[in-house]
Amino acid sequence: MSKLHQTLLTASVALLGLNGCGGADLPEAEQAITQQGMALAIPLPIPACAGALDSDGDGVCNLVETLLGTNPNNPDTDGDRLNDYAESFGFGGGLDLTALGANARRKDIFIEADYFPGQQPTQAMLNRVITAFANAPVSNPDGSTGITLHVVVDQQIAAADVDLDLNPVWTDFDVIKGKYFAANRAPYFHYMLFAHRYAGGNSSGISRGIPAHDFVVTLGFAAGITELQLAGTVMHELGHNIGLRHGGTDDANYKPNYLSIMNYEYQFYGFGIGGLNNVLDYSRVQVASFNEQNVNEVSGFAPVAPTTEADLAKISGLRFNDVQVVGNASTNTDFNANGSIQATAYARDFNRNGFADVYPASQNDWTALAYDGGGQIGFATSGLTQDLGRQDLFLVAPEKMEPCLTVEARDAR
Repeated sequence: MSKLHQTLLTASVALLGLNGCGGADLPEAEQAITQQGMALAIPLPIPACAGALDSDGDGVCNLVETLLGTNPNNPDTDGDRLNDYAESFGFGGGLDLTALGANARRKDIFIEADYFPGQQPTQAMLNRVITAFANAPVSNPDGSTGITLHVVVDQQIAAADVDLDLNPVWTDFDVIKGKYFAANRAPYFHYMLFAHRYAGGNSSGISRGIPAHDFVVTLGFAAGITELQLAGTVMHELGHNIGLRHGGTDDANYKPNYLSIMNYEYQFYGFGIGGLNNVLDYSRVQVASFNEQNVNEVSGFAPVAPTTEADLAKISGLRFNDVQVVGNASTNTDFNANGSIQATAYARDFNRNGFADVYPASQNDWTALAYDGGGQIGFATSGLTQDLGRQDLFLVAPEKMEPCLTVEARDAR
């Protein structure tokens, strides 16, 4: 338990004792120590809350929630599916989330990463993804913005357990997961494996459904993969784990108006944002519908409120039909990469399907994330509702997942 939460717990014990809310049940010696302002030497499952009002049933009584600044009427104040008790006091099956940096008033995502020999992820690569989440336009109850992504690089898979082709992918994956992934992390952590390949193909990775608990990054067979490409793939597959599809709300890939690394155009490249290049990002804007028969380079894309033209103007490094173009998302966008901005509208087949498509308005990904891991994250925590806000566990079931971007597709760019 962190010193901050020891202090808060100490204060709550003292206050509850003064208010007749259960503190009198403590042994006299412990009461005396507590009232002197010293933290108790043993972790308490909030015994001071015994008999006290706990409106949301999360194991933390209302008075302690007031001290913590959490919502006494919501067991998950920050909406990340990790309940306030686990994030504030860390007593989750022997796993101390607070020691790992959990915050009940700021969204957290936890990942355990294991890896095949020679594929240990570098901290610099992981920091690209961690930074992307820290910079997310997501508001938190503590007044901050962003999401804290915790990636615990745990252990190398022993040579005897290495399967150079996970096939069937989840059957072979589960053999490794069953041996290397600690059971007490399951209600809180996603599990990521850096592997060689799966299903005999050259896919960069796959998620176990959308949203999901597990994903693999399978670029171990490929030579010359850069830090940016690997980081983009980690964030892409994690994106599936937290509810995002290749088209945002659907599986339609290469939507020109979907400005997210979930779009294959950007998985290995990222964007230019605010003058910085190769920034990994999910869509942070809502873009109006777009007609392949009416491409207007002068006006670029149109925003959908609350997104503004100024928001679109910050996004560059745009890619269409495997080519990066000049201009930004707001205006003077060289959609056909011919080096000039055409005043006359024209047609272009962005998704290479041979048809004239009208793409629906795209979503702001960051405001549409699903943190429940396909129903596996948060459920084991007392007081947290199992209502996912949707009818089914998965938006895309594991057996319906298609292989993500292949190395051949990358090399063709």
